[in-house]
Amino acid sequence: MGRLCFAVAFFFAYLFEISAIWFYINRSDSLYFVYAAFLAHALSALSFFITKPRPRSLPGVGYYYPRVVALFTFFMPGIGLLGMSLTLFFAKIMMKRHGLAEDYKAKAFEGSSIEVDSPAEINSFLYDELDVHPIADILAGEDVGMKRGAVNLLRRIGSYEAVSLLRKSLSDENAEVRFYAHTALTRLEEDYSQSLEKAVFRAERYGSAQSHAELGSVYRNYAQSGLPERNIQEHSMDLSCENWKKASEIEPDNDDYRMRLAEIYIESRKFVEAVEIYSKTKVKPELELESRLGICRAFFEMGNFIALFHEVERMRVEPNLESSDPFKKVLYDFWVKEEAF
Repeated sequence: MGRLCFAVAFFFAYLFEISAIWFYINRSDSLYFVYAAFLAHALSALSFFITKPRPRSLPGVGYYYPRVVALFTFFMPGIGLLGMSLTLFFAKIMMKRHGLAEDYKAKAFEGSSIEVDSPAEINSFLYDELDVHPIADILAGEDVGMKRGAVNLLRRIGSYEAVSLLRKSLSDENAEVRFYAHTALTRLEEDYSQSLEKAVFRAERYGSAQSHAELGSVYRNYAQSGLPERNIQEHSMDLSCENWKKASEIEPDNDDYRMRLAEIYIESRKFVEAVEIYSKTKVKPELELESRLGICRAFFEMGNFIALFHEVERMRVEPNLESSDPFKKVLYDFWVKEEAF
């Protein structure tokens, strides 16, 4: 609305200024034409005050520019309005925001990296989550000091369960606990916002597979943190899939990226895409066990138990696969057991 008012101000300013020029050219017809020309010229300058462009709608120069244009229009008839119009036009085209803040931002983002969690780190992450449950008992108690410490600890954990407990603490009977819970959730949002800004900057600046993998990881972590609403969560998972896909396309021989993309496809309920990737990676001996487990997971979560049954039957006739990860080996043994179906 502020920009629209500013454009309307220029329209009326040019209208009055052209009228003033016409009256002045035809001043020989009547002496009143001189007064009419001066009045029209004054109205041309006052147009920038009559329309009242709001400063917040015109960031940066919103407060000063209408007043400066009005002064130049009044004291430099004709050329003042035209000159300020051209100044604004070329400023919008040629000027680019760049200053100390932008320099600092670029150096800070270039000089730091973002940790990308890999599938191998998920098990240790899940074990760490078990620490959340004793905190729930503290929050259900009456000790305000203990509750305050529990809220601060939940903020540092930042997991889905931690966020759920923080949301429950927003309705705590103690005002101080509610305040700390609200502050913790706000800071978690700020942390993710800064991480996303940094990851987006690096992806746009470098366009490398690693930078897109970092951005995809941040989007996925934010979506699964429990902070965003459902529609934002789904959108973040879509962006995570998109960036992991770009990373795997830039480095098609990187199996870690492909396996990560397949896993996030399952988390996003894009089962067909996940099965397609696993079907291609299972031909590699070092990825066969993990790929077959991924196919079983995809069929199970999509509810296609017939396809799951056939996949398990194929796994049973294949040679017994081994893995250095004991958790994956247990899952594999579970599926190939006769009691599984």
